Amino acid sequence: MKKIQISLISITLLFHFSLFSQENFEGILKFKIKIQDKTGKMSDEQSKMFMGTKQIYYLKGKKYKSELDGILKIINYHEGKDTLFTKINGADNLLYTITSKEKEKVISYVFKETDSIVLGYQCELLEVKTNKGYHQYYFNKDFKSDKENYKNHKLGLWSFFTNKTGGALSLISISDTESSRNYLKLTAIERKSLNDTIFIKPKNLKLVEIPEN
Repeated sequence: MKKIQISLISITLLFHFSLFSQENFEGILKFKIKIQDKTGKMSDEQSKMFMGTKQIYYLKGKKYKSELDGILKIINYHEGKDTLFTKINGADNLLYTITSKEKEKVISYVFKETDSIVLGYQCELLEVKTNKGYHQYYFNKDFKSDKENYKNHKLGLWSFFTNKTGGALSLISISDTESSRNYLKLTAIERKSLNDTIFIKPKNLKLVEIPEN
């Protein structure tokens, strides 16, 4: 069950990545992260050890892959359809969850101006309250993807965020829900063409669905 909980936290992190410039981004993004488990199953130090302090994203259209640098070496694969796969180092199975299912309901939201600047971009803030907690979504409308890519990606509120911001994605993201508190900030970007094979999940592993909270 601890691996399931860790996977759920890593998936939460997935839904706060960002894209760069007025063109739809393809390439590699790097983030610094801080994860706090609120279930009591991991201390802050354990979260840092298992999950890490850095995250890398590979992004191409509807496809993405992310890697965490903790000792569990968690890798998430989204092949562009409606399923997210999670591989944990040392596990003989592949966890999965359906991204088109709504697992968090928006109660209210508000836009705010901020003084925050990330990589030269002045941030606006979208604050969202849900039935599970709140999210702070710092963005710039020139820092974007095609919002059509994620219109059915309800997991992690991707479809909500991209719809409300015209396709803009987060530069800084803070989420505080029942199970965890997560902080991500974009630190580096590499614009490049990516081979589709990067996003293909490992084969010959038993598939195990992550239970809903």
